[in-house]
Amino acid sequence: MKLKTVIKNALLGSVAGLAMVGTAAAADLPVKAKAAEYVKICSTYGAGFYYIPGSDTCLKIGGFVQTDYYYQDFSYLPKDEYQDSYFLARGALRVDARTQTEYGTLRSYFEYRLTYGGGGSNFSESTNSNLDKGYIQFAGFTFGKVQSFFDYYADNNVWGVDSIEITSDENSIVAAYTADFGNGFTATISIEDDSSRADGVDYDIYGDTETDIPALIGNINYEGEWGGFQISGMVRQLDSDYYGWSSGDDVGWAVLGGVKFNLPTFGEGDTLYIEGTYADGASEYTGINGSYAPISAVYDLYYNPVTDSYESSKSWTIAGELTHFFSPNVYGVVFGNYGEADIPTNTTTSSFDLFNVGASLNWSPVKGLLFVAQYTYGEANYNQPVYDYKGNLTSNSDFNQVLLSVRRTF
Repeated sequence: MKLKTVIKNALLGSVAGLAMVGTAAAADLPVKAKAAEYVKICSTYGAGFYYIPGSDTCLKIGGFVQTDYYYQDFSYLPKDEYQDSYFLARGALRVDARTQTEYGTLRSYFEYRLTYGGGGSNFSESTNSNLDKGYIQFAGFTFGKVQSFFDYYADNNVWGVDSIEITSDENSIVAAYTADFGNGFTATISIEDDSSRADGVDYDIYGDTETDIPALIGNINYEGEWGGFQISGMVRQLDSDYYGWSSGDDVGWAVLGGVKFNLPTFGEGDTLYIEGTYADGASEYTGINGSYAPISAVYDLYYNPVTDSYESSKSWTIAGELTHFFSPNVYGVVFGNYGEADIPTNTTTSSFDLFNVGASLNWSPVKGLLFVAQYTYGEANYNQPVYDYKGNLTSNSDFNQVLLSVRRTF
């Protein structure tokens, strides 16, 4: 009996000891951690997109840093009031967020830019910021600031922060709907705030310009293997009550036709653009915008003392651009524009024409890095002599611009 008790106590002690050892060992084991959420690649919308952790939204973040070195020579500007050479630096942040829904892709996008430098008649250096684009797209609708749906070519490969242009190229705040008919065909109708393009559209009693009704714009667009084309139209209100004078033209309008050819026989990426624009009471839609001539800023309405009323100006432009790749890393661009404007007034000048031609050589030694050397020449001619900024009468003016630029895109 005594032996049984000894054996029983020994067994119980062994079990208790094993239990204590097991408990101590368990206390030393690591606690199972919650699974970490890793950033996953989103291949639905192309390279560079990632899923935002914990959501089904794909996000892409990018941008660029750019520096421009300019030399310009304007024949009509006094040398002591204009800086021939100057530098500009720019940084941009781009954010693109997309989510698949039962109605298609919900997209939000913005590009914010900061530009530092000083040039031209502004000798002091300063930093300017602007929202270049910021919009929402959903079920065919677009809301926000985008490239105007009137535009097509929009100086595709003309380079520089301060480039000279005679084409329709403007960002606007819009409310638009695009219908996709398949096979490359789309049609868009857009209501746009074109106040940046309204030169004298509506004068109030204090002489300020404003627009009461936004522009109505429509286009038909096609994109295919051979290239593409677009036909655009715009109508807007014209009005004036400046000192009681009335406007004889109540509606301004513009039309655009552009075509793009892909040229695979020249090399991958080669393109040719041809575009023409006509405007009545909407000069900014042709691109005649005062870039390099004393009177090349054409207002939409002019007071004509002969008729004692405001009348609309008329203008038209044509543009072309050829891009050719000499190798996958080197390409050249040749471009040109021509335009004419008629002003309904009996003052000094009633019409003029202007043009520019230019070329650039572009080199990308590695992906995301681009070096550009570009030259542009422009000239304006007037049917009657005008006064330049030196106080001299002239029948023409011209300019030369040399641009060296470096951009790193990421």
